[in-house]
Amino acid sequence: MPPERVFNAERFLTERRRKGLKQPAAGKFLGVSVNQVSRYERRLLQPPPEKLPAAAEFVDLPLDELAPRPGLPDLRDLRCDAGMQLRDTPRFIGTKSTVPVSTAEKGVRRLHPDFVAPLAKAYGVSVEELEAAQERSFGNPVPDVGREASPPAGSQGTPRTLAEKITYLLDETYAPANRPTDAELSRKGNAKAGVILLSEDLVRRLRTGETETADTDVLGALAAALDAPQVFFTSENPEEAARIVAGIRTVALGVMAARGAGEKPLNDEWLDFIARSIEDIIGDQGGPAERP
Repeated sequence: MPPERVFNAERFLTERRRKGLKQPAAGKFLGVSVNQVSRYERRLLQPPPEKLPAAAEFVDLPLDELAPRPGLPDLRDLRCDAGMQLRDTPRFIGTKSTVPVSTAEKGVRRLHPDFVAPLAKAYGVSVEELEAAQERSFGNPVPDVGREASPPAGSQGTPRTLAEKITYLLDETYAPANRPTDAELSRKGNAKAGVILLSEDLVRRLRTGETETADTDVLGALAAALDAPQVFFTSENPEEAARIVAGIRTVALGVMAARGAGEKPLNDEWLDFIARSIEDIIGDQGGPAERP
């Protein structure tokens, strides 16, 4: 079995504090108790390997930076890097049992060929990489076959929670170096709403999931700060949300591609154009927050 990833407890603690994030929020994000988070940070307990991707996402670090791996991954490593427990795997290969995956991870019996492609897709890797990892599970040294670029965490599918939606809008509208701070979003939302509804701390808590809901006026100000229709935050209809997501992705990425991705942040004129385009896509399904 290849060496597991090595969790950098000091880096996690430093980044958490630097971003103003609290242990209870970390515990909620990772699905563990506050006491466990404290033990992780004091190096009294190593996080389960399937929790490491979430830990990296929480403090906004690449997984390989927060928890580097000394060697090449086997099948179990790929599963853990996808943030999955063994019990999560049957639904991807169409079985009711974990046995096909567990026996392959233990080097007892290789995966059925029909399971290879769907499992590779679920793990976010190529078929070649999964097959190489399987050989390592059986003790056969296989060199690195090269990993396909994976989309950022949270970018696949429809964002469901308020925190996921905020992160989605930030990721799709701004280059990483130009993302607005929580304080900047607070100021912009209050300016557009014409009243003080947001604070830097409230925006941070909503963005990280520490606070899961907010009233309609707050959501309207937050939507205005992010140049998005308010219905994107308030809709509980997955199909409607998916249409909004598709509109944001199509228009925002199209604009950024035309300008040269990552060169400069989109200015207010472009952001307002995106917002109006999304409103056209939504039609009469829900009104966005009014713009002053």
